[in-house]
Amino acid sequence: MPSPAERLRILIVTHNYPRFAGDPAGAFVARIAEGIAARGHEVQVIAPHTPGAARVEHAGGVRLQRFRYAPEVFERVAYTGGLHRGTLRSPLAALALPGFLLAFNRAVKRTVQRFRPHVIHAHWWFPAGWFARNAGVPYVITCHGSDVRLLERPPLGKLAAPVFRRAARITAVSSFLAGDVKRLLPDVVRDVVVTPMPIDITAFEAGATQRKAAPPRILYAGNLVPSKGVDVLLQAAAELRHLGLEFQLKILGEGPAERALRSLVSRLGLGSRVTWARFVPQPEMPDEYGTSTVTVLPSRGRAEGLGLTLVEALLAGSAVVGSPVGGIPEVVRHEETGLLARDGDPADLARQLHRLLTDPSLRDRLVRAGQEHVTRIYSADLAVERFLEIYQGIIDDRRQH
Repeated sequence: MPSPAERLRILIVTHNYPRFAGDPAGAFVARIAEGIAARGHEVQVIAPHTPGAARVEHAGGVRLQRFRYAPEVFERVAYTGGLHRGTLRSPLAALALPGFLLAFNRAVKRTVQRFRPHVIHAHWWFPAGWFARNAGVPYVITCHGSDVRLLERPPLGKLAAPVFRRAARITAVSSFLAGDVKRLLPDVVRDVVVTPMPIDITAFEAGATQRKAAPPRILYAGNLVPSKGVDVLLQAAAELRHLGLEFQLKILGEGPAERALRSLVSRLGLGSRVTWARFVPQPEMPDEYGTSTVTVLPSRGRAEGLGLTLVEALLAGSAVVGSPVGGIPEVVRHEETGLLARDGDPADLARQLHRLLTDPSLRDRLVRAGQEHVTRIYSADLAVERFLEIYQGIIDDRRQH
């Protein structure tokens, strides 16, 4: 444990943090916060209030303050994945957004005055980084994906420049996103540290003890939005059916594309081959992956910052197929830890799925290698040590100046 003189005070600012036990929203942020606290440092977290939650919570050695910004019925701005997408989809959230921003700013200022942190860790440059920039405390920005896509909108790119310019350190959860930040802000950002988010490795490894479903299950788990390429997966499933392959496809998720996807299932004649399920609590996901023979993430374009679904699936003993876009190839090394299918190509996706469904030795080899790969990179201990080094480096720099 650090001595009192060495003990750090770290303020974590985020719009996404677990609302209840097993909540996947911001679970990786909580693992970092609790891991830092477990090493004897003082950690406080600021996050938005959500209906039914307490204003102040203590868990894992961390003090969590949830700021109120509207009557509970309107508190729908955060905890929706991409903050900007969720707000645009919800009229209630859009009405509450001005109050949300004012209350967020006020919460950061008040907590800085009371807590006097050595470092602020802002997850997502907007909104957390935006409010950290004027707090008078050195801050770290961690980019997760949806916030990087905001930089592609010219007005927001200009607003982001001072946030990134004033940051003591900038990190991103994948090499792909780090490259995008530098590409989109070439005159502002020169160095981005890659800091993969931690996974609860032990919890997901337990899924590997599950018996595989029969017939073999193909799993998609995630938001139902066009960028995820679920329509490509459905077309690939139709190809597999034409080949006479026995399988069941499970679509586990929710989102605005669900109606169109259900219609596509009907047009393709896949009704009996496809089952649908809403999101389940995080503790149930290891079993979902563990009973699945293959987990698929067929995302399009640059929307996938990393693809933690595939990390979780490998740990739980499911073979994985992804598309070679975004940060997915950092998890799925083709023919080494999984298979990659061409972006937007149902026939190629069907070929890769067919290989895994019909070749047990290939599946076993890829899963074993994949488990070793992700265990090395996504452990909580490694993530915590990496951020403690970053915090200490910022403090040392400040003392020297």
